[in-house]
Amino acid sequence: MMRVGATLFNQNYQDWDCYEAEERGEAVPKEAVKPDREVFLEELNIARIADATGFDTLWTIEHHFTPYTMVTNPLQYLTYVAGITKQIDLATMVVVLPWHNPVRVAEDINMLDTFLGPDREIICGVGRGLGRREYAGLGIDQGEARARFDESIQVLRELLATGRCDFSGQHYNIEGLRLRPQPGRDLSRNLWCAGGTDETVEIIARHDIRPLVIPTQSLGLSLDTARRYAKLHSEAGYAPGKSKLALWTYVAETEAEARAGAERYMVEYADSALRHYELLGSHLGKIKGYESYGAVQDALSSDPTPFLRGFFNEHPWGTPEMVIERTTELAQQFGVDEISFIFKYGSMPIEEAEQSMRLFAKEVLPEIKKIDTHPIAIRDAA
Repeated sequence: MMRVGATLFNQNYQDWDCYEAEERGEAVPKEAVKPDREVFLEELNIARIADATGFDTLWTIEHHFTPYTMVTNPLQYLTYVAGITKQIDLATMVVVLPWHNPVRVAEDINMLDTFLGPDREIICGVGRGLGRREYAGLGIDQGEARARFDESIQVLRELLATGRCDFSGQHYNIEGLRLRPQPGRDLSRNLWCAGGTDETVEIIARHDIRPLVIPTQSLGLSLDTARRYAKLHSEAGYAPGKSKLALWTYVAETEAEARAGAERYMVEYADSALRHYELLGSHLGKIKGYESYGAVQDALSSDPTPFLRGFFNEHPWGTPEMVIERTTELAQQFGVDEISFIFKYGSMPIEEAEQSMRLFAKEVLPEIKKIDTHPIAIRDAA
């Protein structure tokens, strides 16, 4: 049976112009037109709806300093969500490991697992991060990201598996460490990783960390990356496995209504990603471990339209029947065991997101749970 999740993003899209004006040194109002805290409080309703209507997992994300998404500590956020929900599993999309001490990440996961008890799961998605503003604001050299990530994933996996760690590296040296409270079980198979570069894919395939596909570029490029992971994972001697996939969606009773909402808000989301990651700049190709993004920036600087239209052109939106059909197609292509849907993004009002989500829960969710898939075949891997 396919697992289905919902995702909390907490975007304040309307504040992007003010944010960038302030960054340029211009005078701006002290507070956003829509206060950030209002975004947080209203989006908790997505958690409540997901818990009450049969979703399997509630995901959230980590970002810093911009209106893109404002969850600065996903495990702290999910600890609060654990208290206002009753049955749904909780997950991160992602904890950016180079921004954290991996021992503290393991402690926070272990604490949250304790609170959730035996009937609920914590799924820890991790990643390497891309945003220059975030690395700078946290005082971390982005050129060290790959090495920090590689060491962190090893430390984290060992602690989640055994509650103990001995490790010697460039950035972390750990001797005789023991977690308290003592872990109740092996959580290492609850560790998943997003990989947008060849470097990250190579690391997680080598360490048998399963892939979390968050398509910040086109779904076609994301599928190529998933196939590359499958090939490297097989070459490292591991059996094929399934992935998890994040998708943007908008569901309405008519195609025309869904098109209007999806086109507006998905393009806004793409615009927010373009601005947050500074994808129209030229800096990423000069940072160690991010060289492949240099070509992406060059292409987008020439014409950002494919990126801005990409989510609307590729992700599942429409009537319930249209969303079921497109989701089924993507689930089979990516060989997934879970899909997490983003219902609120861009400037979408919470009432509109709730309406789309409730229709999804009623008519789409039961059908998607029936989907059965197979892992990506190695013969298809690039």
